Amino acid sequence: MAGDLVLRARTSWKAFAGVYLLGASLAVAIWYVGLRYDLGVAAWIVILVGLAPPVVVVVGSWLVRLSREYRVFQDSLEVDTGIVARRIDNIQMFRVRDIGLSQSVLGRILGVGDVIVSSTDHSSPLVVLRGTNDPRAVYETLRGLVAKTATRRTVIVERENPPA
Repeated sequence: MAGDLVLRARTSWKAFAGVYLLGASLAVAIWYVGLRYDLGVAAWIVILVGLAPPVVVVVGSWLVRLSREYRVFQDSLEVDTGIVARRIDNIQMFRVRDIGLSQSVLGRILGVGDVIVSSTDHSSPLVVLRGTNDPRAVYETLRGLVAKTATRRTVIVERENPPA
């Protein structure tokens, strides 16, 4: 199966840009209030408390990126999730019904987005490849593989005349 690997992707760090900005803003606000006004708290404690939001955001986004990998093969799509306990969902390309692409304004600026795969698979009818780099390329790759698989699996059955 490894021989026909077409694409390997993870959630991009850029997908968390808004959360990084929020964590940094919260840190600055904590530092400003804590150091500007006399709250009766030592400056080093204010600095440590202010570091908490960015650290939580960075560690959280790192864990999300580490816990999710997407692999596209010629005939299937695998979504590998989990850090300690792992789960692999596999969708055969011939089961894919529709592929979509979703990008926010910030996602368009940074070149990240979600690729949405709808399938007839009972265990995974909807799979979202979240925060992928260059989502248009991922979308086009999947679209091409689905089209190729559909062409390959088309079977024409002719009606036989019953024996006389």
